Amino acid sequence: MQVLNDPAAMRSLLLNYTEKVLTLENQVQEMKLDVDALHRIAKSDGGTCITTAAKDLQTRPKDLFTYLSVKGWIYRRAGGKSWLAYQSKIQSGLLEHKVTVVTRGDGSERPSSKYWSRRKD
Repeated sequence: MQVLNDPAAMRSLLLNYTEKVLTLENQVQEMKLDVDALHRIAKSDGGTCITTAAKDLQTRPKDLFTYLSVKGWIYRRAGGKSWLAYQSKIQSGLLEHKVTVVTRGDGSERPSSKYWSRRKD
């Protein structure tokens, strides 16, 4: 209560809180692009492949694949080249495994796996 009667103390408190508010407003402004990208992915209908999601997040696909691997969403079998989604992520509807057929330059076909992030309904 004594602070309320002391103009110098009130001024100091107001300046301190004003600086904190300005700092937080700057942080929000800096994070806006990332938040907008995350909202586009989270609110999208259907799914998007991880490479496209990386572009939406303005990061390299390699970095997103590494991040998802470190966080336990995807993995590679020993000696394998393709990424596999953990079954728990597929069952929870967070990732979806799609298999497509790719035509090689010589005309032969091979299956190709894609992992799609999905919006959970």
